[in-house]
Amino acid sequence: MRPLAVVALVLVVVGTVVRKAVDAVADRPDLPQTWLAAGARLVDLDAEANVPTWFSTLLLALLAAACAVTGLLLRARGERSWPLLLPALVAAAMSLDELAQLHEDLQLLSERLDLGSPNAFGWVVPGAAVAVGVGVVLLFAARAMAPALRWRLVAAGVVYFAGALGVEVLAGPLYRPGQGDQVPVQSTLYVLSNALEEGLEMAGALVALAAVLALLRVRSTPQGVVVDLARPPLAARGPRRSGARAQGDELRGARGDHGRAPLEEAPQRQR
Repeated sequence: MRPLAVVALVLVVVGTVVRKAVDAVADRPDLPQTWLAAGARLVDLDAEANVPTWFSTLLLALLAAACAVTGLLLRARGERSWPLLLPALVAAAMSLDELAQLHEDLQLLSERLDLGSPNAFGWVVPGAAVAVGVGVVLLFAARAMAPALRWRLVAAGVVYFAGALGVEVLAGPLYRPGQGDQVPVQSTLYVLSNALEEGLEMAGALVALAAVLALLRVRSTPQGVVVDLARPPLAARGPRRSGARAQGDELRGARGDHGRAPLEEAPQRQR
């Protein structure tokens, strides 16, 4: 996980520095502005279909694959698999959205319903509603997980959506729209908020991926590579007892430590 974390950090730092460097010389006609803009776009954290977008898509795809493998291993053992397969579907959908930017289409829904988004990114209001719905579904699945896995995934989700929605709401009013095909020069505060947003999203995906990968164990055997569970992903379920049996247990506990009512001593017959 450390190499992935280092790559994420490098992308955030390089994207921020390059964006500000290109903006600083945007008024220099003696420089090849077209080439500079094209080069900056490759690492721009506010652009799409570039290296940071590809990396974020890869992290979510790896998370989906790890959850799916864990769920299939549970199914092979005859245990419940849906608590891991459900997050796998959500992570796969988020990976597709990161690549295709499907959430941008929610802008049309916001305009159609006249939701009155508080910032320049109209998709945030319907996107928040979708995020709440997905969060409720994932919390339902998290209840069946082992406590350690549950809380690590909850923390990862909070970090991810703090960037995807929280910082996005704050950055919206700072955005400067461009004219035509011209790339606008954004303020330093907006560029930094964009770095924070993407950094939180990558960090959340990394925390979730590390939590799921910690459940898996890869071994090399003469028959090939074997993937197995290193620790139980699901919370232990206690034995279910019927109501009559539970009442009987309470009654026995009330009668005495040995489960029987103390016998009264019979009076001895005097001869």
